[in-house]
This record gives sequence, C-alpha cells and structure tokens, in this order.
Amino acid sequence: MGWIPPVIAFWEKASSTSRLLTRLYALPYRQVIENEIRMGELGPDDIILNIGCGAIPFTAMYLATLADAAVYAVDIDPKAVEIARKCVKKAGLSHKITVLKQDGAAAFDRPFTASVVALQAAPKTRILDRMKLSSAPGAKFIFRLASAPYRDQYDAIDAGCPADRLVAQPMRTFDRSVLYRNAA
Repeated sequence: MGWIPPVIAFWEKASSTSRLLTRLYALPYRQVIENEIRMGELGPDDIILNIGCGAIPFTAMYLATLADAAVYAVDIDPKAVEIARKCVKKAGLSHKITVLKQDGAAAFDRPFTASVVALQAAPKTRILDRMKLSSAPGAKFIFRLASAPYRDQYDAIDAGCPADRLVAQPMRTFDRSVLYRNAA
C-alpha cells in the first residue's frame, strides 16, 4: 500500500472533532453509498458489516440512515475506533451502529447479511474469503476498488474472483464498487 491511506487516517482523526469538517468530508460519499445500497439491494432487514470504518464512520452512518440498516462498523486501529464511537454517539446513532475494534480479515462472530468494505481495507481477497466463511448463503459483499491512477496506493481483489455486479462511482481514488455474493 502507498502513502495515501495513512494520510487519510491521520486527517480523519485530526478533523473528527469538528462537526463542519466531518460533514464536509462525508458529503461526497452520500452518492457512493446510495449507489451501493441500490446495487446491493440493502434495506432495513439487513445487518451490515462495515470493514475499515475509520475515525469518521460516514459509511456506517449513511447505511444506518439511508438503508435503515443495523451496522457493525469495524476498524483495526484502536484510536480510530475510539473516535468513531464518539462520532456515532454524537450523531445519535448508537442504537443502529456498533463500533468494534477488529481486523477485517479475521472471522466475524456475529451474524450479518451484507458488508461494505472500505477502499483502504486490506488484504481484500483474504477479507472476501473470510466473509464467505463467516456469513450465511446469500450474503452480499461490496468492495470499493481503486481507479487506475491509484492502484499502487490500495490493495486489490485477485482477478480470479469475478464480481456479480459493478456500479461506477463518482470518486477520484475509486471509480467503482463491486458486489460479490456468498453462494456457499
């Protein structure tokens, strides 16, 4: 991985105390998450695992509000988890979102029907394999994949794992989200 993910992680932590900076940071992601909700047909019956939530868990917050889903937001960084819990509480979403410190590539021991995996999460192929083992048949897994100029900055999924669906995204660092289903 490159230098961009650690810089973004630092910026999220530093700006998380500002309500204005948090809102500005999350704003361009609303369309991304709306696209992912449509592609994955996510809704109130889903329990969504958000891997790589970061210090500002905007994906989890949008999933909880736009899809009306319950969300487990996980991150491997203990400081990011601590800050994310405060963000969720300030947003009044503690009843919908549980923030946990966990490696996204480790087994998840709670039931979930779908997942959304952040661009900076790694190793993506191992995360996908682990989610297939940790979920029921029919579970949906959405990954954000780097656009061509940023592929050296972020981990990718093995080419031997063909996606079930794809949606284009209006972001500079990632130009698509892909959907996999647990056929097991």
